[in-house]
Amino acid sequence: MNRSFAVAAAIALLLGTSSASRADDGGDWGWHMWGWGHGAGGGPAEMMGGRGPMARMAAIDTNDDGKISDDEAAAQVESVFLAMDSDEDGMLTEEEFMAVRLGPGAGEGRNPDRQKQMQERKKARFVEMDTEKTGKVSKAKFVDAGKARFVSADTDKDGKVTPWEFRAQRWQ
Repeated sequence: MNRSFAVAAAIALLLGTSSASRADDGGDWGWHMWGWGHGAGGGPAEMMGGRGPMARMAAIDTNDDGKISDDEAAAQVESVFLAMDSDEDGMLTEEEFMAVRLGPGAGEGRNPDRQKQMQERKKARFVEMDTEKTGKVSKAKFVDAGKARFVSADTDKDGKVTPWEFRAQRWQ
């Protein structure tokens, strides 16, 4: 797979713009049943043009079972790292980390104060990962931080993150 395609696919996944699969077995409680992905239901993700946290969750939930497994989370973290590592050196600088926008851009009806606050939180996450204070974060450190976030979100410790856990994690 060429680098441009991999980065575009990872960014599409981050922004919730890729299509979520739709199982149609009548008993499936995947994202399309709740209207949170790109499937039927006209939920918040669709109303926002396929964006928003639940659209991202739907994109991460590749088997469409309504939960994020540790394998799905790990794949997402690796995709995000690849999207951010623009010079492909296996390290993220703060500039690379901050350059990838994980949601709608400016001028898309978002509260500028809230956007500033979110960017400050994102910068703080970079500082936390940069434990050696070199201004760079390795893929291993990035993956470790992603795993810690997944473990923290999985409050019932069943190895999966439900929509409730996902939403609660986003507000911490």
